[in-house]
Amino acid sequence: MYHRILVVVADHPSSQVAIAHGLGLARALGAEVLFAHALHHYPLAVADMPPVVTIAPDDFARQSAELGARLLADARARAAADGVTARALVLDTVNDVDGLTTLARDQACDLIIVGAEGGNALVRLLTGSAVPGLITRAAVPVMVCHAGDGPPPA
Repeated sequence: MYHRILVVVADHPSSQVAIAHGLGLARALGAEVLFAHALHHYPLAVADMPPVVTIAPDDFARQSAELGARLLADARARAAADGVTARALVLDTVNDVDGLTTLARDQACDLIIVGAEGGNALVRLLTGSAVPGLITRAAVPVMVCHAGDGPPPA
């Protein structure tokens, strides 16, 4: 059924639920997990708007890379504890949806699992959620997890 599952790792609670579901499914099916984290990018200045970030671009990039490394290390540790074979990759791409769909294709993933932060369409637009784009553009099924979904069944 599923042999390689791409789990999108981010810094919000729904991502932890996505990791749990990905690991549970991988364990049940004997599948491999590929964890991917898309780096945050420095917000571009828009005319007549105050800056939303108060740190230098280089510091922002460093902090983003450190966060990604920590999140992926935690996910791989959970996989190891669950006896699931897992790899981890950092995506540094301008468009998260393009990067994730290309990664899924290139790595022969047959399922994508992602956490949804919640909120309405405007909130998703402003926060840069990749979920709507993944649902419409991925060539494989996409499972969307929410923070309140709870752990997968045993």
